[in-house]
Amino acid sequence: MKKTHIWTGLLALPTLLVIGCAPPATSPTDSGPAAVTYTKDVQPILMVKCMPCHTGQGLGGHNIGTTYSDALKDVTSVDSMGCWNDTDPNMHTMPKKVGECASILVMSGFMPYGAGCGNATPLDPNACLSTDQKATIAAWVADGLKQ
Repeated sequence: MKKTHIWTGLLALPTLLVIGCAPPATSPTDSGPAAVTYTKDVQPILMVKCMPCHTGQGLGGHNIGTTYSDALKDVTSVDSMGCWNDTDPNMHTMPKKVGECASILVMSGFMPYGAGCGNATPLDPNACLSTDQKATIAAWVADGLKQ
């Protein structure tokens, strides 16, 4: 190879980088999108949509809007529709965690309570979670309720 070809290549590389023609640099540690976490992704949603009831008031026996450890508590509220153990004929056990139950209740439109989010025309559309917010919470639950 001639020296002029080497110099041309060395001079062309910075130009390609500046105009964006070079392939992007990748890191061997890049493994796709970051995991959905309570602190980074879910808590901001819960603070806006669930805070009126599930923070200071502690309705449902938890403060999931402000306290990560409450997302890991076993569900104890009797009005947690869909969160009961389906295999228990007496329905006296609820093996799900509050975070799992929150996802079920949001997806069904039961929560936020009283907003009518499960109806074609919600009573309070601003209280209902968006499709993206629901997907974020579902991904968090599916990934193991990470902090």
